Amino acid sequence: MKTISFIGAGNVGTQLSLEFQKNGISVKQIWSKTEEKAKKLASKLNCRWTINLNEIEDVDLIIVSVKDDFLEVVIENLNLSNSPIVHTSGSIGLDVFKDKQETGILYPLQTFSKFIPMNLTDVPFCIESENKEFEKKLTKIAHKISNSVHLLSTEKRKKLHLAAVFACNFSNHMLSISEKIMKENDLDFEMLKPLILQTFEKIKTNSPNSVQTGPAIRKDYKVIKNQIDSLNSEELKQIYKQITNNIIKLKNDNQ
Repeated sequence: MKTISFIGAGNVGTQLSLEFQKNGISVKQIWSKTEEKAKKLASKLNCRWTINLNEIEDVDLIIVSVKDDFLEVVIENLNLSNSPIVHTSGSIGLDVFKDKQETGILYPLQTFSKFIPMNLTDVPFCIESENKEFEKKLTKIAHKISNSVHLLSTEKRKKLHLAAVFACNFSNHMLSISEKIMKENDLDFEMLKPLILQTFEKIKTNSPNSVQTGPAIRKDYKVIKNQIDSLNSEELKQIYKQITNNIIKLKNDNQ
């Protein structure tokens, strides 16, 4: 595969297109429903751009990287006869391609932000296709940018994506809540960063469950009650209670 085009100029499309081009795969076209986004990414790649799906030309591979809710509509409106197509979603299967030929999935297990440069060498890429020859081609192109390439079924990938939501999206949201609490009390969020970094450093060599700390694991019920009472949002009180109860339950289940 020598030429690829990207449908989508968001976080994933931006990072993957730049990485593939850096590793010798020519990006021919960028499509986005937003002209500004298409132009901006295309200028970095020195390639053509469009906001019209009918203007997408045949290439060695089309990579569709758009919001999951928008994926089926985009694929239905791609009128290409010769181009293999993959999508990058962690939660959608092969059935979205319907009767299209040479289709598959190229799912990178990572959190992407277009404005933060990344090295994808160790990022797991999950591959799936009903066409075994095409699956081999996808594996080969994934190895251009990553040393961690895995063949994974849709069902396994969906469970992986679910686990990733808890590990990444939910944990980041917890950090956002802690940042808000710090700001509301005129405290510098920087103070928490050594604690946060050490929390994630520990799981490099330990099971997360085995290194759980805090008032819930110690069953410091007075501390727990005082902290719940100090929260000024009923919604946050419920989050605190539910997570605390789940920590206690998980610990009891593993004893």
